[in-house]
Amino acid sequence: MKFRVGHATIHYLKKPRAEHGIFVQGLLGVGQVGLMAGRQIIDSLNAEKVADLYSIHFLYPNVALPGVVYEDNNLVDLHKDEIYYAEEHEMFILTGVYQGTSPETYYHLAHAILEFCEASGVKEVYTLGGYGTGTKVQEPKTYGVAADPEVMELLKKHSIPVLEAQKGTLGATGLAGILVPLASKNGFRSVCLLAETHGTYPDPKASKYAVKTLAKLCGIEIETKELDEQIEAMEREFAKMEEYARQIAEMYKQQPKGDEKLSYIG
Repeated sequence: MKFRVGHATIHYLKKPRAEHGIFVQGLLGVGQVGLMAGRQIIDSLNAEKVADLYSIHFLYPNVALPGVVYEDNNLVDLHKDEIYYAEEHEMFILTGVYQGTSPETYYHLAHAILEFCEASGVKEVYTLGGYGTGTKVQEPKTYGVAADPEVMELLKKHSIPVLEAQKGTLGATGLAGILVPLASKNGFRSVCLLAETHGTYPDPKASKYAVKTLAKLCGIEIETKELDEQIEAMEREFAKMEEYARQIAEMYKQQPKGDEKLSYIG
């Protein structure tokens, strides 16, 4: 067979090789921060798709059977994530909605990603995600997670707070987490950037802060026009919800007290 899908299979459309490449992982996760950030980077840098990442473990949520996804003109393909390349900045961006479905599958994917990085001339690996707070954050902080003392100093140099170990918290999980030490042990400079987010709804503001922090570390300019538009739309919806909640609270204040008699007509 010319093509088959294994635990992690990369199907190349093109094979660009960078001199000092940057790899950015932006997948679906907490608050959809990484996914929206990855898509914004692709749009801003006019990145071109160069590969698809397939896995026998990519499934629809809560569906045990494999299937297909529909693309343009009702054509179908297998479940996949996608890798794009922005030649001007030598940046590869992995984006999509799929990660692992078990501990083993996460490592299969991580190993395949790092093999891709080695073959493509990548020197730096960045993962993007959300840090769930359970509350709405007006000005999200972006925390850095590193596995190397030199990278830790780089974060401090750029005034990026380091996510400290805390009892009862898991820290960076999924591919965004395990890629950092795995990449470091394989000779890449690696950082995980986690932007504060409520965690229960898509958060374009957190994504914007993650993108801006990445841009600062990489020394490049990344526009956030699409995210800014989504932020404005989200803030309008929040304002409507808050006004509705205020009206409901006011209505309850005006209701008769328990010892007052109610009278009805009709």
